[in-house]
Amino acid sequence: MRIRYLYLFFFSLLFSSHLFLGAQNEQPFVERHWEGVLYPTKNDSLRIGLTLFYCNDTLVKAELDSPDQYIYGIEASSAKIQNDTLKVVIKKLRAHFIGTLDDKGGYQGFFVQNFRRMALNLRPLNFRFQIKRPQEPHEPYPYQVTELNIPDLEGKPLINGTLTYPEEGCKGTIILISGSGWQDRDEAIMGHKPFKVIADYLTRAGYAVYRYDDAEPVRFQKMTTLDFAEDVQTIVSYFKQQDPYSQRPIGLLGHSEGGLVALIAAAENNEIDFIISLAGVGENFTQTLLYQAELYAKNEGLSDQEVEATLEISSKIYKLISKEKNPGKLGKKFDKLMAKYTKNMNDEEKKRLGLTPLELYQKRSTLLSPWFMTIFKIDPERYLNSLKVPFFALNGDKDTQVNGKTHLPVFEKYRKSSSPFSKVKLYPNLNHLFQECETGFLEEYGQIEQTISPEVLEDLVQWLNLICQENKK
Repeated sequence: MRIRYLYLFFFSLLFSSHLFLGAQNEQPFVERHWEGVLYPTKNDSLRIGLTLFYCNDTLVKAELDSPDQYIYGIEASSAKIQNDTLKVVIKKLRAHFIGTLDDKGGYQGFFVQNFRRMALNLRPLNFRFQIKRPQEPHEPYPYQVTELNIPDLEGKPLINGTLTYPEEGCKGTIILISGSGWQDRDEAIMGHKPFKVIADYLTRAGYAVYRYDDAEPVRFQKMTTLDFAEDVQTIVSYFKQQDPYSQRPIGLLGHSEGGLVALIAAAENNEIDFIISLAGVGENFTQTLLYQAELYAKNEGLSDQEVEATLEISSKIYKLISKEKNPGKLGKKFDKLMAKYTKNMNDEEKKRLGLTPLELYQKRSTLLSPWFMTIFKIDPERYLNSLKVPFFALNGDKDTQVNGKTHLPVFEKYRKSSSPFSKVKLYPNLNHLFQECETGFLEEYGQIEQTISPEVLEDLVQWLNLICQENKK
């Protein structure tokens, strides 16, 4: 599962909002750049970049960058300068900056978000923060790119996405399914766009690829893994009714939780011809969560005793969830368990173990959500046992979120019964995003320039060519 990367608390909204780069204007802009540092706590800092865009000496827009989180181009709702005072408003973050011009060309002021005010002094720069992502494709593309919105049964827009289609016709169609948490069609994370890279590579190899945004936030918050699978069924039905896609194999490629979604959809729909599970789960959710908890606790420098305590309380919580179906009763049992467990802890111990009142509230909200209570009780083997189409299950051996060494053997168990063309592969030195890495931990993702290993991309195409060729016979 993809763990949300809450580098600093007040920018967590960035990972649950779809942030588009500002539209390109036909008139050339003059750009001016500033940088500053926020200090939300005594020990934490976060660099902030500000770019103002001028046209004919008139300020027309502003964008913020958060390079420490690998997030760029956060477009401001408004920006204006009056009497040497700059005000930039970012409504989607419930934030604004107000600063006064100083004698060095900088702005001395405050950044305010959710009623919290923090000093932010911006100094002028002659460049803008940049990150290198050499695999990310850019126009012009040697294939067709179409915005494709798929309606529900009543004809209302339901799913918004991008279809890439080879100029010479396609061998098959592949639908990309993202992992946990709200994600856009590119599965953007820390400056990387894995699905855009995958779609480009597969389309150049002769495949039509559809990647799509998760549902609108209001709808998404109420959805479960089973609902995500229903959306996939809607997409498959759409392509099955359209030429030339209906005449070619149609398959699914899911990453992380998306692999589980693909598995569920394919087990229940005989119109799906194959699936690819990128770091998807094969064993029960409890083992995945305990694996994550242990690795990240050790990575945070917790002692062996603290790691053991973390796993102990986590196991007790998961036992509660497995036995209790009623969210209200579960919440009360959770509160009682945590009160007993933290009774003799001081504030420092609670902080180190992630058991402060705020963190407990956040954990409680997640545990009681329909999504968590559903995915926690899903048994992947139930769907693997029903699967009668070829699958390709792959993991990296440095994945710190889904343990390929325990999940892939479950896929191997059902490999022959699903299809003689099913395949299982564990890649050395690859992380959850299939990047070549050192540690595999989350904070490393953005530091790595590579978005996805070329070996993985090549293997995907070779396997797809085999499957789609066999499907013609």
